[in-house]
Amino acid sequence: MRIRHSLKALIPVILMLAGAQTVQAQGGPPMQGMPGPGMPGPGMPGLGMPMAGQQIPGTYGMYPYQSPYQGMFEQTYQRDGTWFQNSVNGFGPTNRPRDWFMNLDYTRTTTRKMAGIVGAQGVPTYLQQNDPGNNDMNQMSFFRYFDAASASIIPDLKASGIRLSGGFWNPDGSGFLYSGGYQFEDTATFDARQHVLASQVLTGAALLQFERNSHGGNLPYNLGGRTDRDIVENEILAPGVTFDSGNLVPHDFFGTTSQILDRTLLNLYGIPTTIGQGTGTVNGETAPYDLDFILKHKVNTGGVNAAWAFSPVYEKDNFKIRPIVGGRYFRIDETFRFDGASTLLSYITRGDSDTPINAKTFLPDTGILNITTGTGGTGTTTGGTTTGGTGTTGATSSAGYTAPIAGIIPTHLIVRSYINSQVVSNLSGPELGFQYELGRTKGIQVTGSTRVAAMFNNEKLRLNGDNIGNFMGHQLLPGTADPTVILRMFDTNTTQGPSQNAFSDTASNTHLSPLFEQSLNAQIPIFGRVPVLRDMWQLEDAKLSLGWTFLLIGQVAEPNSSIVYNSNPLLGDYLHYKIDRDTFTQNTFNVGINWNY
Repeated sequence: MRIRHSLKALIPVILMLAGAQTVQAQGGPPMQGMPGPGMPGPGMPGLGMPMAGQQIPGTYGMYPYQSPYQGMFEQTYQRDGTWFQNSVNGFGPTNRPRDWFMNLDYTRTTTRKMAGIVGAQGVPTYLQQNDPGNNDMNQMSFFRYFDAASASIIPDLKASGIRLSGGFWNPDGSGFLYSGGYQFEDTATFDARQHVLASQVLTGAALLQFERNSHGGNLPYNLGGRTDRDIVENEILAPGVTFDSGNLVPHDFFGTTSQILDRTLLNLYGIPTTIGQGTGTVNGETAPYDLDFILKHKVNTGGVNAAWAFSPVYEKDNFKIRPIVGGRYFRIDETFRFDGASTLLSYITRGDSDTPINAKTFLPDTGILNITTGTGGTGTTTGGTTTGGTGTTGATSSAGYTAPIAGIIPTHLIVRSYINSQVVSNLSGPELGFQYELGRTKGIQVTGSTRVAAMFNNEKLRLNGDNIGNFMGHQLLPGTADPTVILRMFDTNTTQGPSQNAFSDTASNTHLSPLFEQSLNAQIPIFGRVPVLRDMWQLEDAKLSLGWTFLLIGQVAEPNSSIVYNSNPLLGDYLHYKIDRDTFTQNTFNVGINWNY
């Protein structure tokens, strides 16, 4: 059984009884000039009863001009030639000068994607860089070949949040509105390696099963937690380990060095950078990544706003439009992150006379290395065969993998790179717009608002990273026969902390950013029709709230495109900021509870 809380309706009666006084009804005033009992007759001035409203100013006379039983609020207006009057008497426990409301919502927000490529514009691709004549490697132009990645390749960033909003309405239709929300931090990730491996059937476990069937089941039934990637990092290319140039070191049932590398090294993406103060026939180079190429987009936002809504400027058939004026604060914390790993090995399965010996090339028909047979030769296109130029560089294995250049062999053959760019925007300013509602408070009601604002935007940018640039180090000048090598970067070893290639930068700025917000919400009285929920006193006067909000803010610094990808550490050129702004948008869907009281 549902019991309503009606105690508040008895409070005035209780107060009257507690006063223990006689309440006397008010009689009408006598006619002017009519003598009262024992009073002088007509014609004797000053002795008659006063007329209504003739009390002394500041006092409440016997017959006041304003009755306490008269309406507390009255509004008279004309529409279509007919006069109407709204009146609120304000007497009794069920009458209030204001109607309050509140919403508590769970939100799900999709944030816009970042723009531009990850790297510098106008730099030769890795293919152009290693075959400038385009005379023998043109088949490779039909598949992705360490190309630069667009920042938009990162999946849509969707995050959860919470929002509290509410306010009150006065009898004349004016009111106060407030809202505050927070979107919890979340990250969208694009992992190029996982993307490529998802399309490949050949894995370590599948290879083991194949080998087991081929050898009569004399191999173990599990890999013991070992993977190709683990062997590459901790055995084949481990710090201080001499590279197996001759492809002679066995790795149990995983196969030879070249077989493991064939399965592990992938044609992922590259990052093009300009060379700054350096020299060369082209202004920039693209660094290839064959182990990892991971892009991340991280965002969390939050803000509050408050506004005064004026009396409706239009009201007809349960539809109202009110102008609103207020202020808003909004904060955007957005981060772009790149993590990459690449070997310092070179491998050539397809090349010509102008292909540097330290290039990384794949078979053009598949875009991945084939599993090698362990036998070498020149002029073939099977995985693990070297067909590039010779020169005075390091030894070339029969499997086609080349050790680093002789005489400067580093002890670390894996380059680990990263970029972290964070933009924090604090926006505040005045806003104005319109609020509208359709329907009645007791039934289904649709509300919404359209707002614009001029926001003062204080931006702070922070950038740091390491090993971004042409880490291949020594390379023949593209397009020339000159054997002179180019060295752009310091030693890329990061096992003891940041390398000499590490960089950082900061920037700040304050400017105006336009803001536009459109919202729609529907309040549906559905809880009273749902078993169990209809018996909860918390939902006695509640409605289901469903809505959508679109937010657009112009001139917001973008964490990726604001980076100048200029890298030549040996000459003092590093990645730095030049603020580039774009439009920041969010689409938010909300579901929650609406209370009116």
